[in-house]
Amino acid sequence: MRFRFTSSFGSILALACAAAGFHATPAQACGGFFCSQVQPVNQAAERIIFANNGDGSVTAVIQIMYEGPAENFSWLLPISTVPAEGDLTLASDIAFQRLQQATNPQYNLTTRVEGRCGGGGNNFSSPSSASRDSANTVPAPSFGEESGVSVAASGSVGAFEWVTLALDPELPEPADAAVRWLTDNGYDVPESSKGLLAPYLQDQGMYLLALRLTKGADVGSIRPIVLRYAAELPMIPIKLTAVAANDDMGVMTWVSAPARAVPFNYLGLELNEARINWFNAASNYEAVVTAAANDAGGQGFVTEFAGASSTLANVIWTTADEQSFQSLKGTVYSSFGALFESTYSQYQGWDGFWEAMERSVTLPASVRFADFKSCPSCYSRQIQFSPSALFAALEADVVEPVRRVQQLIDAQPYLTRLYSTLSASDMTVDPVFAENADLDDVDNVHSAERVIECNDDIEQFEAGWRIELPQGGIVRGTANDVGNWPTALDSQPPNLRVLQLSAAGPAGVLQDYGADIEAALGEYNADVPRPEGSGGFCNVALGRAQGGAGATLGLLAAGLTAAARRRRSSALISRR
Repeated sequence: MRFRFTSSFGSILALACAAAGFHATPAQACGGFFCSQVQPVNQAAERIIFANNGDGSVTAVIQIMYEGPAENFSWLLPISTVPAEGDLTLASDIAFQRLQQATNPQYNLTTRVEGRCGGGGNNFSSPSSASRDSANTVPAPSFGEESGVSVAASGSVGAFEWVTLALDPELPEPADAAVRWLTDNGYDVPESSKGLLAPYLQDQGMYLLALRLTKGADVGSIRPIVLRYAAELPMIPIKLTAVAANDDMGVMTWVSAPARAVPFNYLGLELNEARINWFNAASNYEAVVTAAANDAGGQGFVTEFAGASSTLANVIWTTADEQSFQSLKGTVYSSFGALFESTYSQYQGWDGFWEAMERSVTLPASVRFADFKSCPSCYSRQIQFSPSALFAALEADVVEPVRRVQQLIDAQPYLTRLYSTLSASDMTVDPVFAENADLDDVDNVHSAERVIECNDDIEQFEAGWRIELPQGGIVRGTANDVGNWPTALDSQPPNLRVLQLSAAGPAGVLQDYGADIEAALGEYNADVPRPEGSGGFCNVALGRAQGGAGATLGLLAAGLTAAARRRRSSALISRR
């Protein structure tokens, strides 16, 4: 009898192999976790959507980014069950783009003038035009006697062909057998994968799903996949990622579920907003998250959004998208050229467009599809086509994969977005995501106010300012500082609080840096020069809301020393 995966959570992982000579870029990297055996490739941010289906299964939408020869592309996923018909389908990159844009953290800064400046005019100006409102969006198988490997299922989806391998539980080294089978069957899998796969294939008795591109497909056909599998909670087997991970690789995860998702076995991180550049949050947000994760021992997630999924009901697949597609289908076209122009203008940047076109038009025998693709107007008069066949292909290959992701989000009442950065040395524990209905929502929109501090003795363009942070605290600056965030604040703790989260009840506070941050802000603000003739800065009480505590904190005289911060950080890690 086969040993089954019996843990209370399933797992999913993308593993890809690139060819020797592949060159990575920061924006696009090998989309999985095993890359070139000759020239290892670093990872860009990984993006995964999990949906708890409420029936003992999880659906995962996994984005794949890859550059390199199509013939060397392989994608491996340890899974807890053999995919049945309909369990493995396609999604679209456009769905990830739209979901990410809608849930990105935003840091909005508004400005008002306090008092009256000399000269009678409130005419403040600055190189950054910061006096205007601004918004910063961050950015049971039969085993072969010799191999001990059986193909439990196989099929194709889009440009992928796939197999699910079952490993004989009597094998002393099932990972070795799996890699040997894959290599013998044309998959480019490095020897180092054996040790990394062993915990999943041997210790947990999981199956191995392997995908590659069909013959003739190019890397432009690679797109996100949707996989449904048996599990109660989603998990990312991040330990396998270490073989090809960047330092501080981004991991972005959405969880669609009945309640707010929490990193069950990772820490929760609340960022110190004084570290964020409120003039241009995209310039340092990633660095603050990285510092916050490192401060928590490298294993923590920031909850960037947690709220009702109904707010995203018209985000991924919109009413306008549906109306536009129905309008395209309802139009009578005089020629293939007219039909192509209409569909191309609407869907040229969407996954599946060219695949839909290729399987629904007939070219002359002498014309290759690649030739048509490079110059559609050159061959439009020679093409045989059926509008209904083309629209059916567009619906299946282009439209439905986007609708599918929207339906996953809509199916559950709550969506959580979590983000972290991890280096290879941090990837020692696979993050598991549970649900906790007792926790508050988290808004992705953060708003602060910059107050220009006027008096009769100075012109407005000379006036200093203060920014009142939503989590409490003030950052001061001079007229010359507008648009430039104080680098002195980089020495502050990156976390306001480090939390231990569970499946019920309030968060446990492992470390609260609030008093340290206020002390450091007080020390910094005391050194900000005042304009000549200034009557002094206003003395503003600082309120800090944390889980409803509403504590009021006074400014402390001395800042936290770096040595003291290091001692606290070490103590925190040791307690874990």
